[in-house]
Amino acid sequence: MSLLQVEMRRAMHRRVVWVLISVALLGCVAAGIIAFVDSSGKTVAELRYADELHPAVLAHWWVAHQYDGIVLIPAFFLLLGGMFGGAAVAGAEWRSNTITTVLTWEPRRVRLHLARTAACAVLAFVIALCLQILFLAALLPAVFGNGTTAGVDRQWWLSLATVVGRTALLTSIAASLAVALATLGRNTAFALGVVFAWFAVIENLIRGLRPKWTPYLWGENIGSVVQWRPDGGEFHRAPLLALVTIGVYAAVLITAATVAFQRRDIAGVS
Repeated sequence: MSLLQVEMRRAMHRRVVWVLISVALLGCVAAGIIAFVDSSGKTVAELRYADELHPAVLAHWWVAHQYDGIVLIPAFFLLLGGMFGGAAVAGAEWRSNTITTVLTWEPRRVRLHLARTAACAVLAFVIALCLQILFLAALLPAVFGNGTTAGVDRQWWLSLATVVGRTALLTSIAASLAVALATLGRNTAFALGVVFAWFAVIENLIRGLRPKWTPYLWGENIGSVVQWRPDGGEFHRAPLLALVTIGVYAAVLITAATVAFQRRDIAGVS
């Protein structure tokens, strides 16, 4: 626990982490202002029955039977931020060549790497959770000033909370994967490059050339977990199975990074 706390403090001292948080906070404020201005002068009927979901209608924050809602808007950005933050925290050690100093203080490499991975995962979860709460809180002036809270009950609030929790969990996994990739490539750019190439190029090629492999892709499984939907179009996989699939992939990459870190010649790093 002591090492975990140290790694969490070291991660929070990275400037890039605070830059990402600041950008997210500005986004929350901007979303709240836009929602309030856009809902001004409109009746509740106009807001409720518009072609798109409106943040001034509380029930539109999460529509369970449609697997849709305003709460899904920050999900992509949080996953991206978790990935970038985790890669930057781990990659900075190699770029600044402080990894040798850290190993002098804590020579047990497996313990150190797992502590760093866990630290990034915990921080990503907490930060994602807080940012989602702030994002939704920024929409409350539009709801109370121009919109409506009708149509929500205890079950709706519970469902909304689970969506927020799932997004935070996936952000945590994204940060852990980024730490693993940055450790394997010994820099931040490698991790981000691999992620971009996989999601933007390789997965699209697989969808086109091998459609039967779609249930095993990251994108489909992440979408299934966030929305917790039983299927989507031609993609059929139970959400719980999708979560297990993501967990297995993450465990494999983290294990590979741990083994590589344990066997790597750190003295040769420049």
